[in-house]
Amino acid sequence: MKNQGKNLLMNTSELNLANVYSKFDRAIEDFQSLLKSSNRSEVDAYLQKLDAERKAIRTNPVLKLAFIGQYSAGKSTIISALTGNREIATGAGITTDTATTYDWNGIQIMDTPGIGTERQDHDEITYQAIEQADLLVFCTTHMLLDDHIIQHFRKLAYEKRYSHKMMLIVNKLSAEAGDEDEKIKNYRASLHQGLDPHNLNDFPVCFLDAKDYCDGMDEHEPELVEISRFSKFIDELNKFVAAHDRLAQLDTPIRRVLTYAEEVETWFVQHPEQDRRFLEALTRITRRIRDERHKLNTAVKRITLNPEVLNLKILFSKNRHTN
Repeated sequence: MKNQGKNLLMNTSELNLANVYSKFDRAIEDFQSLLKSSNRSEVDAYLQKLDAERKAIRTNPVLKLAFIGQYSAGKSTIISALTGNREIATGAGITTDTATTYDWNGIQIMDTPGIGTERQDHDEITYQAIEQADLLVFCTTHMLLDDHIIQHFRKLAYEKRYSHKMMLIVNKLSAEAGDEDEKIKNYRASLHQGLDPHNLNDFPVCFLDAKDYCDGMDEHEPELVEISRFSKFIDELNKFVAAHDRLAQLDTPIRRVLTYAEEVETWFVQHPEQDRRFLEALTRITRRIRDERHKLNTAVKRITLNPEVLNLKILFSKNRHTN
């Protein structure tokens, strides 16, 4: 049974990959040919970027997961709880100035500076990390759950089109007094209202207290560990990773190429007549990449969301991490 499961996973993870690579290569070649017909100084840099993405879609060995959100949402504490690394700086103020990488069960997780503050450099560092990440965990708290932070979430999910690879965490659950179930009910209602007309149920959502978990583990207090709800978060995070896994790694370089195409398109907006043919060709390439990305997402999701396959992926992921 175990070998059969491995074969099934191999077949799903390799679903039409040769076809995906071939179409991606053709789109890259067309894009590069188009760039070479331009005399702009930026061309060489974009040619190098496209070569890098052609390699990345085949050789992205480690899944990259970025923890993002406002400062003081407890991103560093969550990562400290996950990794057991208590040397990670945590606190109420700004504790992270750079995107820092840690290993967790063979996954590369990134701690990032807070977004939406007055620190423009922090926003730039975080958005660079987002560009490189395969999956995103957006962190907030009930104290930060206002229109400002919801707008940042909406921007990433819908304007930047990351909704299919985002998880939402409400941290510091114990910071507010009251019945836990009632608090979670109220938080969910606020999130539903803030995301309207979009649906909160489109995202995995977890409510937890990472500091309670760290304190409970360090002080050997199992009751504190239990009320932290952190174990449930770990289970949901494993499911989130297992459900996306290879699809997310394929999607990242394709998405970056689409970003390059959009950037190049802005070169010619001011001279539509002069550059009309170039822009038309670029539009065709962009449309083809988008269509293939959509087909890839649909095909792989159909398989990865199959309960039997998903359970096998989680099982083998746990076995790999414990062996």
